[in-house]
Amino acid sequence: MREIGVKKAYGKRQLSVWPFEAWRLALIHALPPAHPLRDAAYGRRGTLTIANPSGRAARGPERGFAPDLLVVGAGIFGLSVAWAALKRGLSVAVLEAETPGAGASGGIVGALSPHVPEQWNPKKQFQLDALLSAGTHWAEVAAISGVDPGYARTGRLMPLSDAEARERAADRARGAAVHWGGAAEWRLRDDADPGWLAGAACGAVHETLSARIFPRAAVRALAAAVEARGGRIRSGCAVRAVAGGRVETDMGPVIAGRIVIAAGVPGFGLMAPALGQVAGQGVKGQAALLRADVPPDAPMLYHDGLYVVPHGNGLVAVGSTSENRWDEARATDGLLDDVLVRARALCPALEGAEVVERWAGLRPKARRRDPMLGEIPGLAGVYSANGAFKIGFGIAHHAGALVARMVTGEAVDLPESFTVAHHLSRGLRA
Repeated sequence: MREIGVKKAYGKRQLSVWPFEAWRLALIHALPPAHPLRDAAYGRRGTLTIANPSGRAARGPERGFAPDLLVVGAGIFGLSVAWAALKRGLSVAVLEAETPGAGASGGIVGALSPHVPEQWNPKKQFQLDALLSAGTHWAEVAAISGVDPGYARTGRLMPLSDAEARERAADRARGAAVHWGGAAEWRLRDDADPGWLAGAACGAVHETLSARIFPRAAVRALAAAVEARGGRIRSGCAVRAVAGGRVETDMGPVIAGRIVIAAGVPGFGLMAPALGQVAGQGVKGQAALLRADVPPDAPMLYHDGLYVVPHGNGLVAVGSTSENRWDEARATDGLLDDVLVRARALCPALEGAEVVERWAGLRPKARRRDPMLGEIPGLAGVYSANGAFKIGFGIAHHAGALVARMVTGEAVDLPESFTVAHHLSRGLRA
């Protein structure tokens, strides 16, 4: 195997540094960005280059750049971590096997909705805080990137089919009044437009916390904002293995101060050698995009696991399935046809609407369902930001900020069910 060295440039004069020194610099890179020992080690004017022992620059993802933080994966979690780290003054590189948003983050549904406001717990509070701060976050991203992420807090309607459902909804309205603190409402309505929402025999719930976002546009916006802030994104660079301070890629090795694995389903495989088993799986989802004349501020609809999300641009997304078994991860089939039938029954306005896209992909689900955030046992300085599953876009900016704080050594208040320790506390299933 080729040895790895580091080359440091001082104007026209270059100094080759051999493998032992490469690891020494990697350890120094683990220090905070402004630490005096770090500055003394290689100065502010120098640049680090991956090199081979012959002294020629090695073929690598980012020659001349060894970041404070290396993020593996340019989906919504990876880009959110990168964004938060850049705002904290770290230098950041993102390596993506395909293109930003190529996995589940390139989907089309984009429903940012809360859990029901009952049996309150830290996870629900975390999600509430994230949803309430999402508008400010996406406005900042849009301003810096010049790309509209398609965010709007339009709320959500849910039909009530019988008296029991209405009574349960009334109890939840009281819970929302307590837990949401007046920031949003969960109210009962008897005047839902039957042309937009069907099946509301006993009225409907209208909650005003939910928002919609167009996932692909959001990924484009965030990637552009990361680059505008000085972050580097390298597409087409698959990471094959991760160790403390180092990753192996198809284009050569990369050294970094800290590493975050946010590669979706493949990310579980990258963590597996340290954990002893695979900590999650891909759950297939299928969705469709329809062209329909819908008011831009129309609320999304939800019933029995099905979302209808108007994106404000003449397109409406419907979905999605949740499949633990499949033949082809990115192929659509009759299950999506069933989703379309149900969507048109729920939303009469979609009857006859043209289907402009059918989409399928794998969403990363950790073994114990919630996101898996924190340092990975057996991989010093390597962190997980994986397992977003169905709530990724709703909490990514909030989760990314906490992971960035972990990377810089700060203590964070994280829901226990999000921690790596929680996911591993009862062992992993094969």
